[in-house]
This record gives sequence, structure tokens and C-alpha cells, in this order.
Amino acid sequence: MAEFAQRGIEEMLVEVEKMRKIGLFSTEETRAIMKKRKRFEYKMQRRTKEKEVYLQYIQYEIGVLQLIKHRREKRGIELGKDEIEKEITLRIYKLFRIACFRFNSDVKLWLTYADFAKKNFDKERVSKIYTTMLQTHNKKPNLWILAAKFEFETNESIDTARNLFQRAIRFIPNNKKLWIEYFKMELLCVEVIMKRKELLGIKEFESNDEPHESISKVEDAILSCKIAEIIFENSIKEFKNEAPELINSFILVANDFNFTKNLIDRMYKRLSEDEELGKLATSRDVLARRHLLEETEILKKCEKNGQIADFTIAELEEKANSAFLESIAFLDTKEMHLTYINFLIERLNLNSQYLNDERFERLNDAFYKLESKFKISVDYLVKWIRYLITFKKIDEAFEKIEKYLDEFKSNKDLWTLYLELNINKNAQEDKILQVFYKSIDNIKQNEALELWETIFEWSLDSQSQNAEKLLQLGSSLMVKEISTIARTKYLEWAEKINDSKLKEVYSNLRQIPPYSYEFFLKYIEIEKSRLHEKDVEFAYEDALKHFGNEIIDLWIEYMCFKQEIKKTQDIAGLYWRAMKQLDSDLIEAFSHKFCLIKLNSTDGHAFE
Repeated sequence: MAEFAQRGIEEMLVEVEKMRKIGLFSTEETRAIMKKRKRFEYKMQRRTKEKEVYLQYIQYEIGVLQLIKHRREKRGIELGKDEIEKEITLRIYKLFRIACFRFNSDVKLWLTYADFAKKNFDKERVSKIYTTMLQTHNKKPNLWILAAKFEFETNESIDTARNLFQRAIRFIPNNKKLWIEYFKMELLCVEVIMKRKELLGIKEFESNDEPHESISKVEDAILSCKIAEIIFENSIKEFKNEAPELINSFILVANDFNFTKNLIDRMYKRLSEDEELGKLATSRDVLARRHLLEETEILKKCEKNGQIADFTIAELEEKANSAFLESIAFLDTKEMHLTYINFLIERLNLNSQYLNDERFERLNDAFYKLESKFKISVDYLVKWIRYLITFKKIDEAFEKIEKYLDEFKSNKDLWTLYLELNINKNAQEDKILQVFYKSIDNIKQNEALELWETIFEWSLDSQSQNAEKLLQLGSSLMVKEISTIARTKYLEWAEKINDSKLKEVYSNLRQIPPYSYEFFLKYIEIEKSRLHEKDVEFAYEDALKHFGNEIIDLWIEYMCFKQEIKKTQDIAGLYWRAMKQLDSDLIEAFSHKFCLIKLNSTDGHAFE
């Protein structure tokens, strides 16, 4: 194996000597370069091949290339580019090729190889890299798309790009993204041809994709979007059950081009005339949304002219709404009703100042119709109630919750909404507490965080006599998220009472699990503001007992506090305690942070 390494080293001698002669590197520098290369060459000849060796060698050679470029610019040297840069580049290509052969399952390695070739404007090599890579990774659609886009956009080879997409579909026929990208590429191809003809002054076609008779048959098929239409038809056969969603994706892609009106019409016609597809709610959804296809263009135009688009959009929405209602009359299923509701929610979430009320009324009516004919799910019920609250229909919201609460008594969102409604309505304290206690009896403890947050906020804001009882109850729970909030709020509440109450609360909770870092920090923060140094130190020591093995910042903050109160003699002891107590994988990070603090310290003798 050594002879192969030695031969590789000998092949570099001419190149290195040339670098020295023309003044790019000194004799010492060329020796260092050869020493480094020799080490890599011998490492590559080991029986066990390591990917890191190849990557390090490649990175080193790229670094040499960059240094040469910098020195040429700085020293104005132009000689020997073929003998130096070209040879180094070829060596890097060779290293990439060997590495990709040995570790061909590493996609990132292949892509790095291709990126290097792109940076060197070696289009032919990039094409070969993608071709070789896809022989191994032929089940990864993103790689096929990447290769096809390169051929189309950079190499300007439409036929090669088309061929790659066709091969990809043979390997992975059930991938929607491939079909959509192939469809998009064919439309881009039409756009390119049209622009070229426009530049040449050839006007043998109209913008509505009706080509002139004199155009060749192949060009005729391309310019009239026939190839794109064939892709569309073949994809429908492949995805029969998911055809409506796929057709909608094709329509949205085609809508970005100004010559696809007839193609879009044909796709809508294909969807509406298919009896099987016509029975699907998703098909009806796509057909109804057709009326909003021009919405983006209208919004852009109105924004450009400084006009309000809402009234024009309202007309389009009215047409879409009528189409949905017709679909419900034809296909009166729960799925169709939910499809319509989803559409209305989507429109309402656009948040238009002028259209919100009308959109909500439609949505509310749709929910009532759904409720009257089918069993409503709790998810949609919660959405409905939220919208009722947003649009100030409080009585209706109460009515819906109380109607369904027994049926969905384990749903946290429903209980939270009910509690919030009672609080906002200024219900009696007994009523609010009754709702809260009933809610936590019916739902799982680990799902009750939002309820606890709501009741804590209410009890503290209203200065309820039951505030401490609620805080004590929350603090005693074994659900860490809830007990943490309860304990920190309990400390805040106690601080407002008096100093002894604060110390009592802290003393009672400091040794009770589940332990919370935030609880100790809150107490430290309060005592710092009161300038109670001993209490702060006591709290830091408590925190270190429970979190000293995992939180670096706790040690650093304690040291900084010691510095602030002029007890710098304690810092060294804290440092060695931290080194013993912290987990082994945190020691290096702690030492680094400690050194930075020490360097940035204003007191030159601190942290020593």
C-alpha cells in the first residue's frame, strides 16, 4: 500500500515546485504542504477506510486553493494556473470520487461533491455526479428533482431534465411532489420558448395557448401545454383516490403562468365531468374555490393602485359560497359540511375589517346546519365556541358549552372556555370555584395547566380569599409544570403580604418535590431586591443540592453574586465544588464560561 501513497506524493512534486518558483509559497511552506499531504496519503492507504480522512484531505486542498487565489490577487502572479490550480482541482475531484465510491450511501457527500463542481462551473461533471448518485439513491424524490432542476435551469437541457423526471416517476410513481415538479417544468419550458420567440419577433401563437398551424407538431404540443396535460392525466390514473387534491395542486401551479387559461379550464372540466370524482367532498371543494383563483392577482393590482380589494373579494366569495351550498344540496354528507366549514374558517382567519362580520355569520349558520344533521365532534365544537366568544355571542357560547359539557366532560378546552366565560361574566366566586373544581375532577392532571393558570390569574387579580388555598393546592401537585407556576406565584403573593410570610412559604416548599429551578430563582430574585444577602446564599445552596449537577449557569450566577457582595474568597471553593458536582459532559463548558467571566471581570483579582 505504501507504494501507492508514495506515487501520489511524487505526482505532486512538479506542482509544488512550480508554486515555490513563481513565489506563491516559500520553501518552508511547500515542505509543510507536502508533509501534510503525505500524512493524508498514507492515512488513505490504511486497511480500514475512514470517511473523515477523505473529508479532511478535501478540506485541506480546498484551503490551499483559496490561499493560492488570495496570494495571486495580492502579489499579482498569473503564471502557472494550469499546472497548479487545475492539478489541485483534479485531485479534489479524484478524492471526492473515491470517497463517494467507498461511502456511496452518504447523500450529503454526493451533494458536497456536486456543489464543488458547480463552484468550478464544471457543468458536465455535475451532470455525471447526479447521474451516478441517482443509480444508488433512486428512491429519493428530492434528489431527482434537484438533478432535473440543474439540467433545466443551469445546463439549459430541457430534454435531459424531462428524461430525469420520467425515470424518477418510473422508480417512484406514487410521489406527488415528482408529478407536480414535472408538470411545473413543462410549463416553464413553454414560457422559455415563448420568451425566445418574443425576443426574435416571432408571433405565431396567441397568449391563450392556441398555436399557429405553421409551428411544428412537437412545438405545437409544447406550446399548447399538451405535454403538461398528459402529465396531469397520467397522475390522475396513479392517484385516483387523491385526485382532487392533486388536481388542485396542478391548478395552483398553472395559475402562476399567463398562458394556461385553457389548460386550467380543461383540468376543472376533467374534475367536474368525472362521476366518481364528483361524489367526493374534496372535488366539490376544488370546484367551489375556482371562483377565488384570481384573488391573488386582484390583491396585487389593488395594492399597486392604492385601492381596497375587499368589495371585489366579497363578490368572489359570494360565488364560491353559492357553489358550496349547491354542493351541499347535491352531496349532503358530514364530510361535505365540514369541508364547507373549513373553507369558511380559512376565509374568516384572513381577518378583513369589512368582511369579518359577514364571514362569521356564514360560519355560524354552517355550524348550526352541521349540528342539526350530524353529531358534532368536540374539536369543531371548541372552534365554534371560540368564534362565538370572539364575535361577542356570549349567551350562545354559554348555551353550547352547557349543552355539550356532560357529553365531553373530559375535554380540557371546553372546561377552560367555560371557566373563562364565568370569570369574564363576573360570576359569583362560589360559581367560579365550583366550575374549576369540577373541571379538575374530570380531566387528567397533566392536561390541566391552562385551567390552573386561569384560576391563579383570577384569584390573584380579584384578591380572592381562596387565593392561598388554590396556590397551596397547585403547589402540592406532582405535575411539575403546574406546581412550578403555583409556587412562583405563591412566592409573589407572599412577598406582598410580609417578609415572614415569604420566608414561611419558601421554607415549607423548598424540600418538597417536584423540585423546580424556577422556584429557587424567583426566591433569589425577590431576596436580592430586598438586599437579604444571607437568604440569597441560603437559596443558592438549596438550588445547588437539586440542580448543581446539571445547570452551569446556577454556579456562574452564584459566583457572580459572591463577587457582588465582596466575598471573592469563596469563589475558588465554589469552582472546585462545581467541578466535582457537575456531570462530566458539562465540565468543559463550565470551565470555558468561568474563564470568560474571569477575563471580563472589572475586578482584576476576582475569580482567582
